[in-house]
Amino acid sequence: MPARFRAAFRKRQPKGEPEAGIYQRDAGRAGRFDIAALWREEQAFGRPFLMVPVALAAGIGWWFSLDESPFSLGLGIYCGLAVFAAVLLRNGRGLLPVASACIALFLCGALLAELETARRATVMLDSPVTTHIAGVVESREPTETGWRYVVQVTATDEPVIHRPPERVTLVARGNLPPVGIGHAIQGLGRLLPPSAPVMPGLVDFGFLSYFDGIGAVGFFYGPPADIGVAPAPGLNARAGFAIERIRDGIAGRIRAVLAGDTGAFANAIITGERRALSDDMLDALRNAGLAHIIAISGLHMALAAGIFFSSLRLLLALSPRAAEAVSTKKIAAAAAIAAALFYLLISGMQVSAERAFIMLAVMLAAAIFDRPAISLRNVALAALVILIVTPAEVVGPGMQMSFAATLALIAGYGAWQRRPAQGLRQSRGPLRWLWIAASGIVLTALIGGLSTTPFAIHHFSRIAGYGLLGNLLAMPVVTFIVMPAGLLSLIAMPLNLHAPFLVVMGWGLDWVMQAAAWVDGLGGAFTTGRAPEGFLLVFLAGFLPLVLLRTRLRHFGVIPMAVSLALISWPREPSPPQILVADDGNLVAFVTGDVAAFTTKRPPSFVLEQWKTALALAETLPPVEESALVLDEEDRFARLEAADMASAARALRDTITEAGRTPGIFHCKKDAWCYGLFMELRLMTVDRPAFTGLACDNADIVVSRYRPGFQTCRSGAYLVTPAMRRQHGAFQFTLPPTASRITGDGDIRRAIVEPERGGATVQQASNANPLPVSNADAAALPPTPSQSPCGLMTLSISTSVRGLTRPWNRHRLYDWRSGEYLPVIAIPETLTFSGNGGSGRPACPAP
Repeated sequence: MPARFRAAFRKRQPKGEPEAGIYQRDAGRAGRFDIAALWREEQAFGRPFLMVPVALAAGIGWWFSLDESPFSLGLGIYCGLAVFAAVLLRNGRGLLPVASACIALFLCGALLAELETARRATVMLDSPVTTHIAGVVESREPTETGWRYVVQVTATDEPVIHRPPERVTLVARGNLPPVGIGHAIQGLGRLLPPSAPVMPGLVDFGFLSYFDGIGAVGFFYGPPADIGVAPAPGLNARAGFAIERIRDGIAGRIRAVLAGDTGAFANAIITGERRALSDDMLDALRNAGLAHIIAISGLHMALAAGIFFSSLRLLLALSPRAAEAVSTKKIAAAAAIAAALFYLLISGMQVSAERAFIMLAVMLAAAIFDRPAISLRNVALAALVILIVTPAEVVGPGMQMSFAATLALIAGYGAWQRRPAQGLRQSRGPLRWLWIAASGIVLTALIGGLSTTPFAIHHFSRIAGYGLLGNLLAMPVVTFIVMPAGLLSLIAMPLNLHAPFLVVMGWGLDWVMQAAAWVDGLGGAFTTGRAPEGFLLVFLAGFLPLVLLRTRLRHFGVIPMAVSLALISWPREPSPPQILVADDGNLVAFVTGDVAAFTTKRPPSFVLEQWKTALALAETLPPVEESALVLDEEDRFARLEAADMASAARALRDTITEAGRTPGIFHCKKDAWCYGLFMELRLMTVDRPAFTGLACDNADIVVSRYRPGFQTCRSGAYLVTPAMRRQHGAFQFTLPPTASRITGDGDIRRAIVEPERGGATVQQASNANPLPVSNADAAALPPTPSQSPCGLMTLSISTSVRGLTRPWNRHRLYDWRSGEYLPVIAIPETLTFSGNGGSGRPACPAP
């Protein structure tokens, strides 16, 4: 290797004054911002290799973002051609070799995503069903109210599911003894497909379940039966059951010593069981910026392996003969990898733990082979392994936040170390070490928090405002008390001497929980609402060059980062009015600004919390509940006689009149309908199929909870059926911002009449199919408002499920009755109501 080339590396060493390398001198002679010379210097330091996982991740993300899967054979051919071209052009000049390599890596990333999706091939349940379930318990975990099982399904009965999922998660409530791991389990249960996003752009739990191998979720009706130990199908299954029994035994011993949230917290850190932690404590940890403690990740792996590595190396150093005969560092590193693997196994093999183990193993292996353990190159190697093994992790927040924090910490500490020594850094003695420890804790919390905040905004729409304070209070205790005590308890557990160490661990966890509750009480956590489109991509375009490059080229990353900061912090226009429809049709909302009106007083928390966070809602309005509708026919799904329909029509007329006095609020009759006036639109939800036709004639948008027997309204109203929601998930109707200013007083009350034969016909303001009524009833109708809504009203429609032909969504098209996949129901991008016969909306009078 030439001496000048070696000097380019030596100048970056922390000892001595930096020397100018040949490429840096070239850059200086050519000009301060000579991009070509600066890029040659980046090449000399091997920085292009750091871009390999970035290009692969870009291809993976692109493949998963498509609405339709590309043709597999064509993708493979293009990928092969691109790789061949990159190899031929590798010694070329200019940007051609770089461009060809990036294209090849991009297509290889897409091919990796294709192969991983085909390898998983998870069978997803197509529709909810109640059936008798028989299977084998793979794992179990306590919850606040019972036990949660991961079951490998062996049979279903009454009815038999012809396309059953292979693995499901089921919750059993109650305090009865749980079914053992590896035991056969039976019981009557309710199975449901994994949830779609509750509104466009939010978390797709169906996607996550597909790549976790879970085809359905649900619960048991009553306690399930423990049939006894089931025969294991193979060596892998027996090994898996053995590991799960060890994990379950460790969790049980922890619960026997530490009760309540303290024990649940300890189990979350050691065994990965988090569901027993109370909701209040979870919220406090999230709002204090400490939620990362309960997810086994790089922090836990690094602390556990680091403590084991340091302790073992210290013990080996106590023997002079051992210290001289062998490399204690390499032995300790190899043992630390084994300890981290054991931690991975007992933690339930969570994806975040697998990712952390791979990263840690790469770094410890580098130490074994006398390479720098902590370097950007090792991070890139770990990322490559993860991208090859689990490409789907690219689109999730876990991998993004983990690697963002790691890259930022390495780059940040590198910049900190290159600063000239001054002040306490020049001193010797206790003050210097105290300064190093204090500054290290503050810098770690600050850099980690700032680097992951954009991802938290994008994925979770929330910021822990006092997260730095929470981490400063909690992380020293976690580092020096909780994790060492937890590791010692595991070592002492085979001798049944773990209790004292768990007690010490519990003291530390109590401090962490008290700190989280105190920080949460300061009120620093707030929701940001959904981030602007493209915000995260712009941030990454600046963040990656800033942390991966070495020369002045990295400063170009400041511009995209400043733009992303402006996107999120610049005052935004108020969101236009929206109408949200949950995928099961049980919840509908009118949203104006930060206020939402619902169709029920008790919205499901799963949907409500995500809507409130994504829309930054400050207030929710319950419906006005009216007296129940009394009918002769009690069966919800039966056809109604004329007398019942006439009674329903009179009741609906009263509901419409009352709703006209309070626009923007739903008026609901239990088990019948909800009716609301919003801006210029009339929306009605129906809980009985027989009322759907009535709703079509007296509303602009109709949401049918059950199958109505027809797919469109003859009146021109837009009907949202269960079949549409099953395929497309939740609906979001966005109104124009000026919708409320089109009409005069905004009074959009409507009248409805009861259906009786032999009467006159009264034309309602927007009833394209008027109901015949008697003359007496027509005379008794309320007067039509003098200023009815008129003119065009255009809404945009978006749904939460995109790409119905993708493997993780295709089950939504399956019809269990025919055993075939149904065609996709088309959803228009916009919906226009007018007075030209569409919805029956009256046209504006000519001036």
